[in-house]
Amino acid sequence: MHSRILTLSLSLVVALLVGGADGCSSDPNVEGAKLDLRNGDYDRALENLDEALAANPDNVEALILRVEVRRQQYENTAGAQPKAAFLAQNYDVMVADYERAQQLAPEDPDVTATRLGLWALAVNAGNEIIRNPEADVADAVDYFERSSELYPDSSQGYLGLGLAYLRTGDASQAIPALERGTQIAPNDPILAYYYGRSLVLADRGVDAVAFLEDAQTRFPDDEDIQTMLLNAYTQSGNTEQAVERYADAVAAQPDNPTLRYNYGALLLESERYDEAIDQLTRATELAPDNSDAFYNLGAAFQNRAAALNERANAEQDVDAANALIDERNDNLEMSLAPLMQARTLAAGTPDEAGVCDALFRVYTQLGRVDDAEGVSECAGISMN
Repeated sequence: MHSRILTLSLSLVVALLVGGADGCSSDPNVEGAKLDLRNGDYDRALENLDEALAANPDNVEALILRVEVRRQQYENTAGAQPKAAFLAQNYDVMVADYERAQQLAPEDPDVTATRLGLWALAVNAGNEIIRNPEADVADAVDYFERSSELYPDSSQGYLGLGLAYLRTGDASQAIPALERGTQIAPNDPILAYYYGRSLVLADRGVDAVAFLEDAQTRFPDDEDIQTMLLNAYTQSGNTEQAVERYADAVAAQPDNPTLRYNYGALLLESERYDEAIDQLTRATELAPDNSDAFYNLGAAFQNRAAALNERANAEQDVDAANALIDERNDNLEMSLAPLMQARTLAAGTPDEAGVCDALFRVYTQLGRVDDAEGVSECAGISMN
């Protein structure tokens, strides 16, 4: 089981509203649309603006007011799904009106404000999709791409785009967006973390180490960046360096359950079972709801038992071999408590079957047939 990676909860970007709806216009249809907008009659407002633009397609005020009408119509649509559907249907139309206005009056402050409002709408919509596990993340990709087109010098759109690609499982696609974000905002630790994470997930361990080592010097107190750097060391084959850095990190933060767990898992992979058991035991004490920590603690006892069994098989002296077998069985017995706790914590999740499989193997090795049968169904093993 892999260590959990902390996720980021993005804050909503506050949209700036276009503020020119109360000024006086020479076009009666535009004036009528402003009154309709104040009264909340969006359809009539759009009809008035359509007439104004039919008479004068270069009417900048009508173009940006039509964007604002649709924006307010979106904001006042009840229900998350109807709002999302409305924006999906109207966003491109709103952008087209802005782009036409921008061509006609690039220095107009109301046009600039409209661009900012559309950018914020896209970022907000993308964030909402990312937070919704049932939504189509491809829609978030579209919104973040549009936001980056509107404000190419803002890191927010690139961060969202990278997160959207990570949600799809395509880390290689996330890398260019997050890299651009770090170039725009080099002092943003969130972007640094996710760019480093995307490199790790894309199996670019060497690149991840180079970037995250630099990031750690800039953000020395950021635990997420530190943890990701340690993951990068492991992935790039620098196991000994990773062990050394984890040892230093745990010494500096002895009550950090994530560091204890990751360090223990690394020691387990390195077959340093005694040290792994110490670290994972402490991890379960610091985070008693971490099923992965309990599972790996049980696995450490199991693996130590397997190593003892190999030594017993190679031992020529019968008494010494029997002593090793007794020690092996003691370790198998010690694996049961953390594995049973892991099963309790993982109940009803896909991880439960893996825990049951580990329990089944321990019970079988100890000759506890009834106990093995009791977990066989959960483990997906037939004993018939």
